[in-house]
Amino acid sequence: MPNTGKFHLYEVAPADSVPDNTTYPAVGVVRAECLSCFNLFTVCEEPGLTNIPGGGAAIVCSKCGSRQAISGARFAEFIERFPTGSDAAARLIAMANSKAGMSE
Repeated sequence: MPNTGKFHLYEVAPADSVPDNTTYPAVGVVRAECLSCFNLFTVCEEPGLTNIPGGGAAIVCSKCGSRQAISGARFAEFIERFPTGSDAAARLIAMANSKAGMSE
């Protein structure tokens, strides 16, 4: 699960809001290891972390430039299975449930 193909995710934390066009919150911080060059890095803004409208984000290795888009569902699953920081998993679930309730 933490292996996305190009990166090994160590930590993922959501941003504090759920965009209007998705069930998943924007990704706020990612700490990962690039599986191409083994660089360990943290990204929290562009160009290293770009949130994708509709959910998910693209992350870019700061050393070799390897890039991969990851779905919002995959980030949500990671946060739920491997809570990091304060209450990242609880915040994510509450925001997703709140967003899902608003769209019904």
